[in-house]
This record gives sequence, structure tokens and C-alpha cells, in this order.
Amino acid sequence: MISSTAQLGELQGGLAARQRTKVARVDGLQIELLNCEDAAVHVEAWRALAAAPLEPNAFFEPGFALAAARHLTGGRPRFLFVWAGVKLVGICPLLLPVRGVPWSQLRVFIHPQIPLGVPLLDPAFAGETLAAILTYCGERLPHRGALTIPLLAQDGPTGALLNAYAKAEGRQIRRFAAYERPVLPAGIDPAVYSRRAFNARRRQKLNKARRMLATLGAVRFRLVIERDELAAATEEFLSLEAKGWKGRRGTALASSPQRAAFARASAAALAAEGKLLVGRLSCGAVPVAMGLVFKSGGRAFYWKTAHDEDYAPCSPGVLMSLDLTRALLSEPAIAMTDSCANTGQMIGHLWKERADFADLFVEIGADHKIFLASAAAEAGRRALRARLKSIVHMLRRVRAAWQKRPVHTI
Repeated sequence: MISSTAQLGELQGGLAARQRTKVARVDGLQIELLNCEDAAVHVEAWRALAAAPLEPNAFFEPGFALAAARHLTGGRPRFLFVWAGVKLVGICPLLLPVRGVPWSQLRVFIHPQIPLGVPLLDPAFAGETLAAILTYCGERLPHRGALTIPLLAQDGPTGALLNAYAKAEGRQIRRFAAYERPVLPAGIDPAVYSRRAFNARRRQKLNKARRMLATLGAVRFRLVIERDELAAATEEFLSLEAKGWKGRRGTALASSPQRAAFARASAAALAAEGKLLVGRLSCGAVPVAMGLVFKSGGRAFYWKTAHDEDYAPCSPGVLMSLDLTRALLSEPAIAMTDSCANTGQMIGHLWKERADFADLFVEIGADHKIFLASAAAEAGRRALRARLKSIVHMLRRVRAAWQKRPVHTI
């Protein structure tokens, strides 16, 4: 029974969208590839799937993924929807290979603002849904022998399903860019967390930094969760991030109109569903450090952090992250928090537990030689990119040293 006018509208819109697209059938499941606007028609079914998937991914929630697709890539991604009758059982956003670019691969939609590439799968249909997605990609989409699934937890349930699929079908999987990511599991007493995370000397330094900050104004941490306050808190974060090194380098969210529009749209959409948290450490009335956290499917994702460099001697970013950690550990609905960072970043010193992540290069074509050639080309592309990246970092260090050189006058 249809319980509301909104649900009726979604059903009618969904039927219209499915009439405009070609629906494929793979092993009893229906699969369709939709653009942003047609995918948005199914937002309620999408939210229901994202609420309890096999493996949560806040960045494939409709509010975030659609905003990213529209504002960051001009609508390029396509959304692969898998249906079991009228039940949505899988969503896998995809970027198709760019014609004329030989190293461009079919891959799950990823972007520098998206730190997780796990598709959304209904737990009751996960195995057959994942197999159907890979079959569909191999048979009906342009590819070079493989589907790249980036930033996937290797020991997670989706990784286990991929390994089982590869073994059963005689497919190969190559792993690239493996690294450890700090995570925060539930079950740690917030009151004793700092004693577990730091030795006595480090705790003394942090206490000293907090006392130093308190000499400049009253220090207060808040976890902003109220919907009517989140828009203002988001704007505060955008301003704070733009004031720091990301603003100077041009990588802050507010540094481009497209990124700013994306940040506001995604934050507003997640805030409306109660899935946005903003950590705010203030000195007096001034925010000196902030963090953006998303909730999805029983997990939290520490997406962004920023601090005021004018207060750098007081370590405001570390203090805010420590307070935020205690707040997250006090949330009973959060089973685990993903840092969305690597171990070399600040949060890696606070959170000691690790999860193994990698980009998975999964064979989907009929010709094994094409997969091997594509895997070799991908390895070469990544090696070249790493080399160029190291050169850029070296030039930045040289430039910074040159700018700090002493000026001699006669």
C-alpha cells in the first residue's frame, strides 16, 4: 500500500525514469544506468538502502553523491541501480572511460572529496547484487578489462565478497595504493581515552596547550547537531578552512564556486536527515578549530577538519579532535568512526586502531590478456603520477625555503 502522496509521486516518477532507460536483467535482478536527475527520482528507496547496507558509505548517500556529481563533475557519473522486483538492493556510482584517453578506466565514482568507494549493497542480496554489477559492467559498458573500485576496506564484507566472486569466476584482482587508515571503534570509555591514546608527557603538553588557550578566552567544545544551527556552523567551517593553508593553496572548499556549492548542498541535505555533526572548539566567541562528521548506517565519517593558524601554539586542531573523539565515543548509535585519513595525518596519532584500504582492480572482461595489459598500464600510470607528485612537493619545499631566505641590504 502506498502510504503518502510523496511515495506515490516517487513511484510514478520512478516508473517514468525506468521507461526512459534501458533496464537489463542479470540473474533475476534488474539493472539500470541512470543520470543524476533520473537517479534522484528514487531518493527515498536510495535512503532506505543507505540506512542499513552491507557496508555503510556516507559519501554514497543521495544527498552527498548527487551534490558531488552535479557540482564537482558536471553530472558525469552514472548511477547503476540494482532492483529485486520493486526493492532497491544495490547502488554503484560509476565513471565511464573517457574516449580518447588511453589510461582512462571504468571505475566506481571517486573524487578527491570522496574518501570511500564501497558500493551500497542490501545485506540480504549482497552476493548476487555484486556479481550482477560486475557482470553488467563487463558485458554492457565500455571498459579495458577491469573495473576499479577505489578506497575499499580490504578486510570488510564487500572485500570478502569480491574475493569470493573472483575465486568462483576465475577472475583476478590487483591491489594498488594499499595503506592503513585510522579508525575509532566503539566500546572505549570516553573518560579514559586520552590516557590510552597518549603517554604522560604528551598529555601534559596537551593540558598545557589547553591552559594557554584559556588565557585568551573561555574554551568551549560543542558538538553541533541541531538542524537550525548546522547551516551557520557549516559556513563557519568554510571560512575557517579558507583562512588556512588550504585557502592559500587553493584547495579549500570555499576556494572555488563549484566546491563551495557542493559543500553547502551536501551539508544541507545530510543535516536535514540528522546525519551531519559539526565539532566546534571556540576560544571566547571565536571558533579556533572545527570538524565535519557524517553519520551513515551506524558509522561515522570524520570528513574534514580545520583550525585557525593564529592559535597554532595552542594546538587547537588536536584539542578539538580529542574532544570530538570523546563525543563520538559517547554516541551509542555509532559503532565505528572512519577517519577518512591516512596514518601520517594528525588523527593517526590520536586513533591507534587501523583498517587496511586499497584500490581494487577487478577483472571483468572476457579476454584475460586485455586485463593484464590494463593492469600493467595502470601500474605505470600510478608510478608516473607518484613521481610527478614527489617533484611537485619538492618544488613547494624549495619555494617555501626561498621565500624565507634572509634579505641582505647594502
